[in-house]
Amino acid sequence: MEFKPQISRTWLCIAVFSFSGFLIVYFGGALSEKRALETSAMTGNHGPLHIDIDGIKVAYYDYSPGMPQQTIILLHGMRFSKENWKKLGTLDILLKNGYRAIALDLPGYGESGEITGNVSRENFLELFIAKVTSEAPVMVSPSMSGEFAIPMVFSEVPVLKGWVPVAPVSITSHTLNEYKSLDLPVLALYGENDSQFRKQVEEYLGVIPGVKLKMVPGGSHPCYLDNPDMWHSALLYFLRDIK
Repeated sequence: MEFKPQISRTWLCIAVFSFSGFLIVYFGGALSEKRALETSAMTGNHGPLHIDIDGIKVAYYDYSPGMPQQTIILLHGMRFSKENWKKLGTLDILLKNGYRAIALDLPGYGESGEITGNVSRENFLELFIAKVTSEAPVMVSPSMSGEFAIPMVFSEVPVLKGWVPVAPVSITSHTLNEYKSLDLPVLALYGENDSQFRKQVEEYLGVIPGVKLKMVPGGSHPCYLDNPDMWHSALLYFLRDIK
């Protein structure tokens, strides 16, 4: 007579334990994937790594110290890829200064697949960021990548902690009044000899409250390539001011 209640309690414990395990697996899958990616970067496997964004294979480098101060996501221009940030030394410099640096190949460039399905240039970065980090990053967006980054900059829900546009395209997709209302730390760079985008950067990005506007003397459109020391110095100085 005393044996049956013991069996019931045993089966009850097993049932509760099994259901708890189901909840952890069901709801913790995405979080576990994100933590696995972050752990891989911290153990020295900088990549290139690959991740699936709604059917798009995306390649990226992930340089991360043990306890990063901030996460910096670096995009690229039309003629470039994630490799440029590695060759320029930007990834190593950010890592040595305590930042997590992620450089990716945008869809259709480098090792990443083309945009398909419900993914667009307007929502791709939001999907990518949700996969690789749980915090709001600072985003570096030179030239063509402005088409991906600027929609995020003006997102109704704050997604970024800071923005570093380098003569990006699509500046004029928003009005001067919209830029004047932007509440986001911004470091805007352009080359002295970039005749196509210099005026747009000064006129539109120059009205952002508190913007740090920096011209690279003698610089071309990809001005960070013309003076890497100046580029890295300006970037680190800007990041130190972001809380």
